[in-house]
Amino acid sequence: MTQRGQFAQLLAAGLMEVMFEWLKEHPEEYSQFLKVETSDSAYDEDQIFAGLGLARLKPEGTPITYDDPIQGGSKRYIHDSFALGWQVTKEMKDDDKYALIRQIPGELMKSCRQAWEQVGANVLNLGFTTVTTADGVSLFNTAHPLLGGSTYSNRLSPDADLSVGALQDVLILYEYMVNERGLKMRLEPKKLWLPPDLQFLAGEILQSGFKPFTGSNEINVMQGRLDPAVLHFLSDTNNWFVSGDEEANRLKFKWRAKPVVDSTDDFDTKGTKHSIYFRISAGATDWRGWVGSAP
Repeated sequence: MTQRGQFAQLLAAGLMEVMFEWLKEHPEEYSQFLKVETSDSAYDEDQIFAGLGLARLKPEGTPITYDDPIQGGSKRYIHDSFALGWQVTKEMKDDDKYALIRQIPGELMKSCRQAWEQVGANVLNLGFTTVTTADGVSLFNTAHPLLGGSTYSNRLSPDADLSVGALQDVLILYEYMVNERGLKMRLEPKKLWLPPDLQFLAGEILQSGFKPFTGSNEINVMQGRLDPAVLHFLSDTNNWFVSGDEEANRLKFKWRAKPVVDSTDDFDTKGTKHSIYFRISAGATDWRGWVGSAP
């Protein structure tokens, strides 16, 4: 509980400036790369189905080959609760000469914004390990099992640092992208997601008119192919990701309960309690449209 003994300087006149959280926050990021949805249930579940396979040759006089859709795995989103509270004595509120204490409740929302940004970013941060899709393997994997047989990779193998060659390998993975039955599908790579540490390298690769890091005047075939975007909650300074068409994105962030702020006075102490509470979940139903590298 915040008491006067902790903030004696706020009780006396004479301070020229009280510097408290004067810096701006980053703009919202999670909604730029995750599909945001709302929920009214204890949990949500997505189900994967595969359509029909490739048409077969039918020799004269022979029966048609029949095929059926295939039911695949499912992905369940269980919404976690988050909360934070703060207490202050009546004496501290009354005697604060700089109105700093009255600003503290606003910090609850700031703390929560950081929390849900981190939950969202962890879909990518943990996408090489514990975040799995409906097929049962990690979001970024070299062997996603297809319902029609065989596998497909959406992770560079071996993982590679960001470079012209590595990005070209990613674009080729997009060119050969398939559905669950192995039929070739068109998914265009659109954005390159980066930690702040890689933003200047990405600029040299994607925005230079001539091939970077060479002494020749070769045309830079990567110029303008992807739109670089910095994510400040990525935990690894070397990992990078490419996403495709927004409508094909199945990386999700779900709101079960939007933030609720409460305040109440304590009858016995006359102090005040403030709290904030919300429920969210985040994860990946399907891997298509995303490629990652974790060098």
